[in-house]
Amino acid sequence: MTIRFFASLREEIGIEREELELEKGSAITDLLVALKRTHPVLLGNENFLIAVNGVRSKVDQRLGEGDIVALLPPVSGG
Repeated sequence: MTIRFFASLREEIGIEREELELEKGSAITDLLVALKRTHPVLLGNENFLIAVNGVRSKVDQRLGEGDIVALLPPVSGG
C-alpha cells in the first residue's frame, strides 16, 4: 500500500510518500504501529486525520492491497 504524508507531517518525516506491506487483514492501527517504528516523530502524535482511498477512516478499518492511506495533520482555523 501507499502511505502519503501531508503538510507538517510530511515536513517532520521528511518524505511525501512511502510504500509499505502489511499482513493481510491488517487494520489502520497496525499500520500506525509500523509507521511509529520507522518514524519516531509520530510517537505520541495521535492528532492526525486518516483517509483511505480518499475517504476519512477510523483506526479499526481493515486495509487491502493497493490502498492509498493519507495522514494529514488536524485542520485548525480562526
